[in-house]
Amino acid sequence: MVALADELSEEGRNEHSRQLAGLHLKNLLFARDAHISAEKKRKWYTDVDANSRSHVKIACLKVLRSANPQAAHAGALVVAKIGALELQEKQWPELLGQLLKNMTTKDVGNSNLTKTSTLEALGYLCEDLEEEAVDQTETNQILTAIVDGMREDGAITVRVAAARALLSSLVFTRHNFDNETERTMIMQVLCTATKSPDEQLRIIAFESLARVAALYYEKLPQYIEALFTLTLTAIQQDKDEQVSMMAVEFWSSLCEEELEILEETNSVDQSRTLSHRQCARYVCAAASHIVPVLLQSTLVKQDEYADEDTWNLSAAGAICLGLVAQAAGDAIVPDVLAFVESNILHAEWRRREASIMAFGQLLDGPKPELLTDPVQTAMPVLVRTLKDNHTLVKDTAAWTLGRICGALQDSARVASQSCFALHNLAQAFERAPRSRETNALSPFFRPLLTQLLAATERRDWQDHNLRGQAYEAVNMLIQNHARDMRPVVLEVMQVVLQRLHSTFSTVVVSQDDKEERYQLQSLLCSVMQVITRAVDKDIEPFCDHIVALLLQVLNNEHAIASEEAFMALGAIASTVEQAFDKYMGDFFPFLIKGLRNYADWQVCSASVGTAGDVCRALESRILPYCDEIVRCLLEDLQNPTLNRQVKPAVLSCFGDIALAVSGNFVKYLPSTLQMLEQAAAMKISPDDEDLVEYITVLREGILEAYIGVVQGLHDGGGSPFIKPHLGNIFQFLEVVVNENGDDPSLIKNSVGLIGDLATLLVQHAEEVSVYFRQNFVVEVIQEALRQDSLRDIALWTQTKRDTLLS
Repeated sequence: MVALADELSEEGRNEHSRQLAGLHLKNLLFARDAHISAEKKRKWYTDVDANSRSHVKIACLKVLRSANPQAAHAGALVVAKIGALELQEKQWPELLGQLLKNMTTKDVGNSNLTKTSTLEALGYLCEDLEEEAVDQTETNQILTAIVDGMREDGAITVRVAAARALLSSLVFTRHNFDNETERTMIMQVLCTATKSPDEQLRIIAFESLARVAALYYEKLPQYIEALFTLTLTAIQQDKDEQVSMMAVEFWSSLCEEELEILEETNSVDQSRTLSHRQCARYVCAAASHIVPVLLQSTLVKQDEYADEDTWNLSAAGAICLGLVAQAAGDAIVPDVLAFVESNILHAEWRRREASIMAFGQLLDGPKPELLTDPVQTAMPVLVRTLKDNHTLVKDTAAWTLGRICGALQDSARVASQSCFALHNLAQAFERAPRSRETNALSPFFRPLLTQLLAATERRDWQDHNLRGQAYEAVNMLIQNHARDMRPVVLEVMQVVLQRLHSTFSTVVVSQDDKEERYQLQSLLCSVMQVITRAVDKDIEPFCDHIVALLLQVLNNEHAIASEEAFMALGAIASTVEQAFDKYMGDFFPFLIKGLRNYADWQVCSASVGTAGDVCRALESRILPYCDEIVRCLLEDLQNPTLNRQVKPAVLSCFGDIALAVSGNFVKYLPSTLQMLEQAAAMKISPDDEDLVEYITVLREGILEAYIGVVQGLHDGGGSPFIKPHLGNIFQFLEVVVNENGDDPSLIKNSVGLIGDLATLLVQHAEEVSVYFRQNFVVEVIQEALRQDSLRDIALWTQTKRDTLLS
């Protein structure tokens, strides 16, 4: 090592020989492999004595002042490697002082070259050092040397080397960024460098600003306006593409940081702890400015001869636009869609390709409902674009259509995100008519489902909730399929049933194995529920097999799987209606057990919902089972240990029973009305948001119960039984109208209930008209008449009320 150091530092030696000596010396001190590098560090201290180490360090520091640029550069590498070893062990305390002296001494020959090599050494040193390896005094020394090198009156080579060193040192400067004066000095130096005539200096300056955005996001407020102007100007006007790319990178970094903070805030909200970081939503605030710039100044700068993986301004802009879509969400939709609409059929291929790329980047971020119409409009165009004359346009169209499917074969993280994006894409077809023979999803329906089902069985299915996300996407695709894809859905159903059947023979060794099996059963039952509702009567030939498997799931008595199994059985009952009666003998014991499952309230809630489905399906055929069901429902309402979230559904279920059995419900009427009146008496406390939300849901359940009871009594001639309770019912209605007047669902049911009561009691008009003449009744009907979504029910109720009062 001593000989190599002497060879490197000796001015009279051959230039090539000196450079090789420096590189060999560096390689003796450092290796990319962590274990080998640790061994070399050990040898530095055990095999090289203190005097030799000192000799090597002095020689390498000396070469920083060499007149030979190659030797000085090699010396900078060696100084950095030794410095990284020794500063972490609190050795070589004089190093930073010596480097600072090189930056400030005026009488050094080759002053600019010395400063450049010194700054290179500092930059390499910062790259190799761990953050905790240097104390604040040492950080200040490093920063002082660097800032001195970035002075505007300095040589450009020195300024570029200083800028690189500053970029590498930013991770150490948190204390300096906490100090406003020092922070402002650093930011001023960087902002000034972005305007330098030297392209390399501008590139490094913008890269440093991107690093600042990531490291010191919370310190940006006083500088963000200046950074906004600098970056957008550079993206639009700088003649060097690399500079523009680094200006784009600032916004990409800002997006990533805000997305991370929002994710942290989300996690904090769920854990009900306090977040230490706040998102200032800079990207959202700037979206209306940054998005047009990205669209017009980056996406249209494609290089048609570049390789697929070439990183250029167009690629950087596309990635940034995707990040902006995630960070700003709905805010960017109008600008992007306007750009797409204007350019997707443009004569210039660059604009066609840019518009398709923009559309693809928009898919992840905004609310799906905002993209419903655009997606339906764009999908056929994208399919046609696969035949475009220009290869890059075709490639981007295929990417936009296939990125989701293709990404399912990527890492678990990427595949999971892809499933989520595909879910959102399929969700955009929710409002499409179900009877439509085909839709824009149909050409991709089978391959997407094939890939998604394959993703659920990957070895890494547990990572990033990949299996769950994939089945969620399967559900959304099936839910929104067109008629021409019905055979494919039925094929998928067979796969799902086979998988569900195989779970019962899975070898279970540990509790984890058992939980995995139940989780999979839950997901498969969820898919069966969606398929059942999606294919309607086409499910009937398969019901025996399906019900048998679902009852087997219920027999395992696992909460999560049972919840989904109950909902799937409810879907089957709703579909096959009275034909479900043949399954009641086997199913009924499980239903009663579910209704009494107070410990697992989600199971209880699901069984209550299924009881309602079964009642509506079987109608009067439910009578043999009613006594036991009603007894369980009353017990649910009276049980103080049962989670209150179940109780609105229980109340609603009484309405389903009443509708099913009509006049036969009279025997349950006293206890039912008593429970409804007790529930209606609950008061809202404005200070308790959870209670306000709960009471809103509870009132929905009460209204549904009253509607079912009143309609059922009308069919069974039970008007005398309801008259004594009219005072309480109308008092409840007035409370709902006054306190929940802005809730369309509650108002719709309130108006509907008034109409049902008028229909039921028309023969008793003289006795009950006082209730229907109340001001709030007139006002709520008039208000409903003014709303398009409520006008039909309001007109019907007004007619029934007028008939009663005439």
